[in-house]
Amino acid sequence: MPGHVAGLSTGIGHGRVWRSVLGELGKLAEIRVVEPGTRRVRADAWLIDGHHGPVDTKLPVVAQVHETSWRIPEVRDTMNPVFLHVLERGTLGAVAVADRIVTASRVTRDQIADFCSFDAERIDVVAHGVDADRFAPVRGPGRARVGAPYVLFAASVHPRKNLMALREAMERLSARGLPHVLVVVAGPAPDREDSAALEEAAFAAPVVRVVAPSDHELAELMADADAFCLPSLWEGFGMTALEAMACGAPVVVSARGALPEVVGDAGITCEPTPSGLEASLHAVLTDDALRERLRRSGRERALGMTWAHTARGWLASVERAR
Repeated sequence: MPGHVAGLSTGIGHGRVWRSVLGELGKLAEIRVVEPGTRRVRADAWLIDGHHGPVDTKLPVVAQVHETSWRIPEVRDTMNPVFLHVLERGTLGAVAVADRIVTASRVTRDQIADFCSFDAERIDVVAHGVDADRFAPVRGPGRARVGAPYVLFAASVHPRKNLMALREAMERLSARGLPHVLVVVAGPAPDREDSAALEEAAFAAPVVRVVAPSDHELAELMADADAFCLPSLWEGFGMTALEAMACGAPVVVSARGALPEVVGDAGITCEPTPSGLEASLHAVLTDDALRERLRRSGRERALGMTWAHTARGWLASVERAR
């Protein structure tokens, strides 16, 4: 395994996935961190980041590919061309040397097979997990912190996350008399030169901004939300939606990418337009019984999606490649 993977920050979803899986994978197999190009590596296979380019090895290679969503025009149009070029080149390079690929959703498997001309039978679908002890339904502190009933958004300000459509939907709900405010937890969009302008627009009143909460603080916000909404134009998985479900938040997501796979019957899916979001959020926010059903079913679904299960799936992919 290349060294850069072990050093990824848990502050981003990509790093959270790798660090969480490696922690569990280390209980099942010996993991060696080796820089590409190192000779005489004693190992059974390479496990690589499928977006970071190829490795020069005669050993079997398993590449973890998160997504190839940039092939979708409406997502591609939101991305910096230079960043996009590097990402595409790295992904195609990694896939070219891979014996197998592991990815987190069926929709991404099909996308990779099409975009990369890779045999779908050699792509293993293994869902990401969640730390259900860290992301738990502890009610009370979130509402006290915000001071009003609220809908929570937690992602980045990147246009593909579609926050502006949610802002408009919330303004419409407010005009209809609902008391809920929009709470935004969002980081920058590193590949966008206009990230500062995107942040200014994202955090403009009347939203409530929460800056860089810890996992514990984010879990409290999720647990107390009347709804968690992730209206992305596309997700290869949707980690924050799963974390919100683990916290018992009623979840509303866009009917795009892997999000319907992640939430299943335990969440509400809709078109990621202001009208679609308004209708779905109105249903959740005005129906106590629906909210409680979603809280219970979301937590139950999340409890079945563990990092230990993800690690076993990645290991099975490695064993198939040998």
